[in-house]
Amino acid sequence: MSARQSCDSMGRKRSKREPIDVAEKKKEDKSLDKLIGVRRQRLDRLEFERIEARQQWRQQRTRLRQEKQGWSDAVAQAQDYWQQARAGFFKMATSSGQFRQSKAVYERLKQSAALLRQQARQTVAVCRSAGRTFFDANRHLSEARRQLEKLSILRDEIRLQRPPEDD
Repeated sequence: MSARQSCDSMGRKRSKREPIDVAEKKKEDKSLDKLIGVRRQRLDRLEFERIEARQQWRQQRTRLRQEKQGWSDAVAQAQDYWQQARAGFFKMATSSGQFRQSKAVYERLKQSAALLRQQARQTVAVCRSAGRTFFDANRHLSEARRQLEKLSILRDEIRLQRPPEDD
C-alpha cells in the first residue's frame, strides 16, 4: 500500500467519496394539533354552559313575568274591591260597620299585593344574576372561539411555510 492510500482499521481501502448526508424526514410536530383538540373540547364545554345559562335565565324571566302578573292582578283586585265597597257605602247600601269590615279586607288585600311585589323584586335580583351568568358565559365562549380561530390560522401558516416533502 502506498502512502497515498489510506486504510480503515480493518485494512480495507477507504472510498474517495464521502457519504452523502441524507436529511431524515422530520417528524411533524403534533403539539399544536393536540392543543387545538383540547381547545375544541373546552369550546364544547363552554357552549354547553352557555346553553344551560340561557335556559336558566329564560326560566327566571318566565317566573318573574308570572310573579309580576300575579302582583298586578292582586293590586287590581284590591282596587276593584275597594271601589265596590265605596260605591256601596255612598249608595247607602251598606252600613258603616260593613264599610269598616270592607276597609279591613281591603287593607289585607293591599298587604298581600305588597308581599307579591316583594317576591317579584327578589325574583328580579335572581333574574339579573342569571342574565349576568349567561352574558359572562357568552363572552367566554366568544373569546374561546377567537383563540381557537387564531390557533387554527397559526397552524395553517406553519404548514404553508414548510417545504414540500418529496416521497
